[in-house]
Amino acid sequence: MDNNNNETLSILQFSILVYVFITGSAVVIGIGGEAKQNAWIAIGIATVCGMLLFRFYLWLLESFNQKNLLLLIETCFGKWVGQTIIVIYIFYFFYIAARVLRDFGELMVTTIYRTTPIEVVEILLMIVVAYVLKKGIEVLGRTSEVFIPYVIIFMIFIGLGVLITGELHFKNLYPILGDGVRPISKAIFPTLITFPFGELIVVTLLLTNITFKKKLNKITMLAIGVSGITLIYTSIIQVGVLGVYIKERTSFPLLSAAREISLMSFIERVDLIIVFTVMFGIIVKVSLFFYGGLRGLEHIFNIPYRKLVWPFALQLPFFSIVISQNVVEHVNEGLVIVPKYLHLPLQFGIPVLMAAILLTKKRLQK
Repeated sequence: MDNNNNETLSILQFSILVYVFITGSAVVIGIGGEAKQNAWIAIGIATVCGMLLFRFYLWLLESFNQKNLLLLIETCFGKWVGQTIIVIYIFYFFYIAARVLRDFGELMVTTIYRTTPIEVVEILLMIVVAYVLKKGIEVLGRTSEVFIPYVIIFMIFIGLGVLITGELHFKNLYPILGDGVRPISKAIFPTLITFPFGELIVVTLLLTNITFKKKLNKITMLAIGVSGITLIYTSIIQVGVLGVYIKERTSFPLLSAAREISLMSFIERVDLIIVFTVMFGIIVKVSLFFYGGLRGLEHIFNIPYRKLVWPFALQLPFFSIVISQNVVEHVNEGLVIVPKYLHLPLQFGIPVLMAAILLTKKRLQK
Protein backbone atom coordinates (compact mmCIF):
# COMPACT_ATOMS: atom_id res chain seq x y z
CA MET A 1 0.00 0.00 0.00
CA ASP A 2 1.37 3.39 -0.93
CA ASN A 3 -0.68 5.96 0.94
CA ASN A 4 1.19 9.24 0.77
CA ASN A 5 -1.70 11.75 0.73
CA ASN A 6 -0.69 15.09 2.26
CA GLU A 7 2.85 13.83 2.77
CA THR A 8 4.82 15.74 0.19
CA LEU A 9 8.36 16.99 0.71
CA SER A 10 10.07 19.78 -1.17
CA ILE A 11 13.55 19.05 -2.50
CA LEU A 12 14.92 21.49 0.12
CA GLN A 13 13.15 19.67 2.95
CA PHE A 14 14.43 16.34 1.67
CA SER A 15 18.02 17.58 1.46
CA ILE A 16 17.82 18.99 5.00
CA LEU A 17 16.50 15.66 6.27
CA VAL A 18 19.39 13.87 4.55
CA TYR A 19 21.90 16.26 6.15
CA VAL A 20 20.43 15.99 9.64
CA PHE A 21 19.99 12.22 9.29
CA ILE A 22 23.69 11.72 8.52
CA THR A 23 25.02 14.10 11.16
CA GLY A 24 22.37 13.06 13.74
CA SER A 25 24.14 10.96 16.35
CA ALA A 26 27.42 10.78 14.40
CA VAL A 27 28.51 14.30 15.43
CA VAL A 28 28.52 13.51 19.13
CA ILE A 29 29.87 9.93 19.00
CA GLY A 30 33.54 9.75 18.10
CA ILE A 31 33.49 8.11 14.66
CA GLY A 32 36.61 7.11 12.77
CA GLY A 33 38.47 6.16 15.93
CA GLU A 34 40.58 3.51 14.18
CA ALA A 35 42.25 6.27 12.15
CA LYS A 36 43.16 8.16 15.35
CA GLN A 37 44.36 11.71 14.50
CA ASN A 38 43.61 11.05 10.82
CA ALA A 39 39.91 10.44 11.47
CA TRP A 40 39.07 13.55 9.43
CA ILE A 41 40.77 12.02 6.37
CA ALA A 42 38.86 8.77 6.82
CA ILE A 43 35.58 10.67 7.13
CA GLY A 44 36.33 12.64 3.95
CA ILE A 45 36.97 9.48 1.93
CA ALA A 46 33.93 7.78 3.47
CA THR A 47 31.80 10.77 2.43
CA VAL A 48 32.76 10.27 -1.22
CA CYS A 49 31.99 6.56 -0.87
CA GLY A 50 28.65 7.46 0.73
CA MET A 51 27.77 9.68 -2.23
CA LEU A 52 28.56 6.84 -4.63
CA LEU A 53 26.56 4.38 -2.54
CA PHE A 54 23.44 6.56 -2.48
CA ARG A 55 23.82 7.17 -6.19
CA PHE A 56 23.82 3.39 -6.57
CA TYR A 57 20.54 3.19 -4.62
CA LEU A 58 19.02 5.85 -6.89
CA TRP A 59 20.26 4.04 -9.99
CA LEU A 60 18.64 0.81 -8.81
CA LEU A 61 15.27 2.49 -8.41
CA GLU A 62 15.50 4.52 -11.62
CA SER A 63 16.76 1.66 -13.81
CA PHE A 64 13.96 -0.68 -12.84
CA ASN A 65 11.18 1.92 -12.60
CA GLN A 66 10.35 1.32 -8.95
CA LYS A 67 9.10 3.93 -6.51
CA ASN A 68 10.87 2.67 -3.40
CA LEU A 69 13.02 -0.07 -1.88
CA LEU A 70 10.09 -2.26 -0.83
CA LEU A 71 8.59 -2.47 -4.32
CA LEU A 72 12.05 -3.12 -5.77
CA ILE A 73 12.58 -6.07 -3.43
CA GLU A 74 9.27 -7.67 -4.45
CA THR A 75 9.99 -7.09 -8.14
CA CYS A 76 13.36 -8.77 -7.79
CA PHE A 77 12.62 -11.72 -5.51
CA GLY A 78 8.91 -12.31 -6.06
CA LYS A 79 6.10 -11.96 -3.54
CA TRP A 80 6.92 -14.58 -0.90
CA VAL A 81 10.71 -14.36 -0.82
CA GLY A 82 10.45 -10.60 -1.28
CA GLN A 83 8.11 -10.17 1.68
CA THR A 84 10.40 -12.31 3.83
CA ILE A 85 13.29 -9.97 3.01
CA ILE A 86 11.05 -6.97 3.69
CA VAL A 87 10.31 -8.38 7.16
CA ILE A 88 14.07 -8.56 7.77
CA TYR A 89 14.36 -4.89 6.79
CA ILE A 90 11.44 -4.04 9.09
CA PHE A 91 13.27 -5.56 12.06
CA TYR A 92 16.46 -3.83 10.92
CA PHE A 93 14.85 -0.39 10.75
CA PHE A 94 13.18 -0.78 14.15
CA TYR A 95 16.40 -2.08 15.70
CA ILE A 96 18.49 0.85 14.42
CA ALA A 97 15.75 3.26 15.55
CA ALA A 98 16.04 1.71 19.02
CA ARG A 99 19.84 2.06 18.96
CA VAL A 100 19.66 5.75 18.01
CA LEU A 101 17.03 6.27 20.71
CA ARG A 102 19.43 4.69 23.20
CA ASP A 103 22.13 7.15 22.03
CA PHE A 104 19.83 9.97 23.01
CA GLY A 105 18.86 8.43 26.34
CA GLU A 106 22.47 7.84 27.36
CA LEU A 107 23.43 11.36 26.34
CA MET A 108 20.63 12.96 28.36
CA VAL A 109 21.13 10.97 31.57
CA THR A 110 24.87 11.61 31.33
CA THR A 111 24.60 15.38 30.91
CA ILE A 112 21.32 16.86 32.14
CA TYR A 113 18.91 14.38 33.72
CA ARG A 114 21.36 12.41 35.85
CA THR A 115 18.75 11.29 38.38
CA THR A 116 16.04 10.55 35.82
CA PRO A 117 15.53 6.95 34.63
CA ILE A 118 16.62 6.54 31.02
CA GLU A 119 13.26 4.94 30.23
CA VAL A 120 11.45 8.19 31.05
CA VAL A 121 13.72 10.23 28.78
CA GLU A 122 13.27 7.81 25.87
CA ILE A 123 9.49 7.57 26.29
CA LEU A 124 9.21 11.37 26.16
CA LEU A 125 11.27 11.49 22.95
CA MET A 126 9.17 8.75 21.37
CA ILE A 127 6.01 10.70 22.19
CA VAL A 128 7.44 13.56 20.12
CA VAL A 129 8.44 11.19 17.29
CA ALA A 130 5.04 9.47 17.31
CA TYR A 131 3.21 12.81 17.26
CA VAL A 132 5.25 14.02 14.29
CA LEU A 133 4.76 10.82 12.27
CA LYS A 134 1.08 10.69 13.14
CA LYS A 135 0.76 14.13 11.56
CA GLY A 136 2.72 12.97 8.50
CA ILE A 137 6.26 13.04 7.18
CA GLU A 138 5.66 16.54 5.78
CA VAL A 139 5.57 17.87 9.35
CA LEU A 140 9.04 16.45 9.94
CA GLY A 141 10.27 18.19 6.79
CA ARG A 142 8.81 21.54 7.83
CA THR A 143 10.19 21.21 11.36
CA SER A 144 13.65 20.56 9.92
CA GLU A 145 13.43 23.76 7.87
CA VAL A 146 12.73 25.73 11.05
CA PHE A 147 15.52 24.27 13.20
CA ILE A 148 18.37 23.79 10.72
CA PRO A 149 19.59 27.44 10.90
CA TYR A 150 20.01 27.12 14.68
CA VAL A 151 21.92 23.86 14.27
CA ILE A 152 24.34 25.49 11.82
CA ILE A 153 24.82 28.57 14.05
CA PHE A 154 25.46 26.44 17.12
CA MET A 155 28.00 24.24 15.31
CA ILE A 156 29.89 27.32 14.10
CA PHE A 157 29.80 28.75 17.63
CA ILE A 158 31.36 25.59 19.10
CA GLY A 159 34.24 25.76 16.62
CA LEU A 160 34.85 29.46 17.24
CA GLY A 161 34.58 28.91 20.98
CA VAL A 162 37.35 26.31 21.22
CA LEU A 163 39.50 28.35 18.81
CA ILE A 164 39.15 31.65 20.69
CA THR A 165 39.73 30.07 24.10
CA GLY A 166 42.88 28.37 22.83
CA GLU A 167 41.58 24.89 23.59
CA LEU A 168 41.96 23.75 19.96
CA HIS A 169 45.47 22.36 19.48
CA PHE A 170 46.21 21.58 15.84
CA LYS A 171 49.35 19.69 16.89
CA ASN A 172 47.00 16.91 18.03
CA LEU A 173 46.17 16.30 14.36
CA TYR A 174 49.78 15.32 13.58
CA PRO A 175 51.45 13.27 12.29
CA ILE A 176 49.36 12.94 9.14
CA LEU A 177 49.49 9.36 7.85
CA GLY A 178 52.04 8.59 10.55
CA ASP A 179 50.96 4.93 10.59
CA GLY A 180 50.30 4.72 6.86
CA VAL A 181 46.95 4.22 5.17
CA ARG A 182 45.99 0.97 6.92
CA PRO A 183 44.33 2.59 9.99
CA ILE A 184 42.37 4.89 7.68
CA SER A 185 41.16 2.01 5.51
CA LYS A 186 40.11 0.09 8.65
CA ALA A 187 38.12 3.11 9.82
CA ILE A 188 36.42 3.53 6.45
CA PHE A 189 35.37 -0.07 5.90
CA PRO A 190 33.08 -1.27 7.22
CA THR A 191 32.36 1.26 9.97
CA LEU A 192 32.29 4.73 8.37
CA ILE A 193 30.73 3.66 5.07
CA THR A 194 27.90 1.86 6.84
CA PHE A 195 27.50 4.35 9.70
CA PRO A 196 26.28 6.91 8.94
CA PHE A 197 26.29 6.90 5.11
CA GLY A 198 24.99 3.42 4.35
CA GLU A 199 22.05 4.03 6.64
CA LEU A 200 20.68 6.30 3.91
CA ILE A 201 19.05 3.18 2.46
CA VAL A 202 16.03 3.97 4.65
CA VAL A 203 15.84 7.46 3.11
CA THR A 204 14.98 5.88 -0.27
CA LEU A 205 11.51 5.30 1.18
CA LEU A 206 10.99 9.08 1.11
CA LEU A 207 11.55 9.36 -2.64
CA THR A 208 7.84 8.84 -3.36
CA ASN A 209 7.08 11.93 -1.24
CA ILE A 210 9.25 14.42 -3.15
CA THR A 211 7.35 16.91 -5.32
CA PHE A 212 10.17 18.06 -7.60
CA LYS A 213 12.68 15.37 -8.57
CA LYS A 214 14.46 17.05 -11.48
CA LYS A 215 17.51 18.06 -9.41
CA LEU A 216 17.22 15.22 -6.88
CA ASN A 217 20.60 13.67 -7.65
CA LYS A 218 22.60 16.93 -7.47
CA ILE A 219 20.84 18.23 -4.36
CA THR A 220 21.21 14.92 -2.52
CA MET A 221 24.91 14.68 -3.38
CA LEU A 222 25.33 18.23 -2.08
CA ALA A 223 23.54 17.37 1.17
CA ILE A 224 25.73 14.29 1.70
CA GLY A 225 28.85 16.32 0.89
CA VAL A 226 27.96 19.09 3.36
CA SER A 227 27.16 16.53 6.05
CA GLY A 228 30.58 14.97 5.47
CA ILE A 229 32.24 18.38 5.85
CA THR A 230 30.34 18.84 9.12
CA LEU A 231 31.58 15.49 10.41
CA ILE A 232 35.16 16.40 9.42
CA TYR A 233 34.73 19.70 11.25
CA THR A 234 33.49 18.04 14.44
CA SER A 235 36.19 15.36 14.23
CA ILE A 236 38.90 18.05 14.08
CA ILE A 237 37.34 19.73 17.13
CA GLN A 238 37.23 16.45 19.07
CA VAL A 239 40.83 15.45 18.35
CA GLY A 240 42.16 19.01 18.50
CA VAL A 241 40.69 19.69 21.93
CA LEU A 242 40.86 16.30 23.63
CA GLY A 243 43.67 14.51 21.84
CA VAL A 244 43.45 11.01 20.41
CA TYR A 245 43.64 9.02 23.63
CA ILE A 246 41.08 11.00 25.63
CA LYS A 247 38.73 10.97 22.64
CA GLU A 248 38.95 7.17 22.47
CA ARG A 249 38.01 6.87 26.14
CA THR A 250 35.09 9.28 26.00
CA SER A 251 31.59 8.15 25.06
CA PHE A 252 30.58 11.61 23.77
CA PRO A 253 33.80 13.43 22.76
CA LEU A 254 32.18 16.49 21.15
CA LEU A 255 30.30 17.09 24.39
CA SER A 256 33.53 16.83 26.38
CA ALA A 257 35.23 19.23 23.96
CA ALA A 258 32.42 21.78 24.28
CA ARG A 259 32.75 21.71 28.08
CA GLU A 260 36.24 23.18 27.70
CA ILE A 261 34.80 26.46 26.36
CA SER A 262 34.85 29.29 28.89
CA LEU A 263 34.71 32.84 27.54
CA MET A 264 35.49 35.60 30.08
CA SER A 265 34.07 33.37 32.85
CA PHE A 266 30.66 34.32 31.49
CA ILE A 267 29.85 32.00 28.59
CA GLU A 268 30.12 28.47 29.96
CA ARG A 269 28.31 25.12 29.86
CA VAL A 270 27.92 25.41 26.09
CA ASP A 271 27.76 21.62 26.04
CA LEU A 272 24.02 22.16 26.45
CA ILE A 273 24.04 23.60 22.93
CA ILE A 274 25.42 20.28 21.71
CA VAL A 275 22.63 18.49 23.55
CA PHE A 276 20.02 20.61 21.75
CA THR A 277 21.68 20.03 18.37
CA VAL A 278 21.90 16.29 18.92
CA MET A 279 18.34 16.17 20.23
CA PHE A 280 17.04 17.59 16.96
CA GLY A 281 19.24 15.29 14.90
CA ILE A 282 18.17 12.21 16.83
CA ILE A 283 14.48 13.09 16.54
CA VAL A 284 14.94 13.16 12.76
CA LYS A 285 16.99 9.96 12.66
CA VAL A 286 14.70 7.96 14.96
CA SER A 287 11.69 9.26 13.03
CA LEU A 288 13.05 8.13 9.66
CA PHE A 289 14.10 4.66 10.83
CA PHE A 290 10.82 4.24 12.69
CA TYR A 291 8.98 5.45 9.59
CA GLY A 292 10.88 2.90 7.51
CA GLY A 293 9.76 0.06 9.77
CA LEU A 294 6.16 1.28 9.73
CA ARG A 295 6.16 1.61 5.94
CA GLY A 296 7.35 -1.98 5.73
CA LEU A 297 4.43 -3.10 7.89
CA GLU A 298 2.08 -0.99 5.78
CA HIS A 299 3.38 -2.68 2.64
CA ILE A 300 2.88 -6.21 3.98
CA PHE A 301 -0.39 -5.86 5.92
CA ASN A 302 -2.00 -3.12 3.82
CA ILE A 303 -2.67 -1.03 6.94
CA PRO A 304 -1.95 2.73 6.80
CA TYR A 305 1.25 3.28 8.74
CA ARG A 306 -0.23 6.12 10.80
CA LYS A 307 -2.54 3.62 12.52
CA LEU A 308 0.52 1.68 13.67
CA VAL A 309 2.46 4.65 15.04
CA TRP A 310 1.40 4.67 18.70
CA PRO A 311 1.36 0.89 19.39
CA PHE A 312 4.94 0.51 18.15
CA ALA A 313 6.19 3.86 19.47
CA LEU A 314 5.40 2.86 23.05
CA GLN A 315 7.37 -0.39 22.70
CA LEU A 316 10.55 1.05 21.17
CA PRO A 317 11.96 2.67 24.37
CA PHE A 318 11.84 -0.62 26.27
CA PHE A 319 13.39 -2.47 23.35
CA SER A 320 16.22 0.08 23.27
CA ILE A 321 16.99 -0.62 26.93
CA VAL A 322 17.35 -4.40 26.62
CA ILE A 323 19.67 -4.36 23.58
CA SER A 324 22.70 -3.30 25.66
CA GLN A 325 23.55 -3.49 29.36
CA ASN A 326 25.45 -0.19 29.53
CA VAL A 327 26.69 2.71 27.41
CA VAL A 328 30.15 1.19 26.79
CA GLU A 329 28.63 -2.03 25.46
CA HIS A 330 26.10 -0.02 23.45
CA VAL A 331 28.75 2.12 21.72
CA ASN A 332 30.99 -0.90 21.06
CA GLU A 333 28.11 -2.83 19.46
CA GLY A 334 27.19 0.17 17.34
CA LEU A 335 30.69 0.79 16.00
CA VAL A 336 32.06 -2.77 15.78
CA ILE A 337 29.39 -5.50 15.68
CA VAL A 338 26.41 -3.87 13.94
CA PRO A 339 28.39 -2.63 10.88
CA LYS A 340 29.76 -6.11 10.15
CA TYR A 341 26.74 -8.29 10.79
CA LEU A 342 23.77 -6.03 10.02
CA HIS A 343 24.79 -3.00 7.97
CA LEU A 344 26.96 -4.79 5.41
CA PRO A 345 24.42 -7.48 4.41
CA LEU A 346 21.44 -5.10 4.31
CA GLN A 347 23.09 -1.95 2.95
CA PHE A 348 25.41 -3.66 0.45
CA GLY A 349 24.71 -7.37 0.13
CA ILE A 350 21.03 -7.39 -0.78
CA PRO A 351 21.15 -4.26 -3.02
CA VAL A 352 24.11 -5.67 -4.99
CA LEU A 353 22.32 -9.03 -5.27
CA MET A 354 19.19 -7.25 -6.53
CA ALA A 355 21.21 -5.37 -9.12
CA ALA A 356 22.74 -8.62 -10.38
CA ILE A 357 19.37 -10.44 -10.53
CA LEU A 358 17.52 -7.58 -12.23
CA LEU A 359 20.27 -7.01 -14.80
CA THR A 360 20.25 -10.74 -15.58
CA LYS A 361 16.46 -10.66 -16.01
CA LYS A 362 16.77 -7.71 -18.39
CA ARG A 363 19.34 -9.50 -20.53
CA LEU A 364 17.24 -12.67 -20.69
CA GLN A 365 14.18 -10.66 -21.77
CA LYS A 366 16.17 -9.25 -24.69
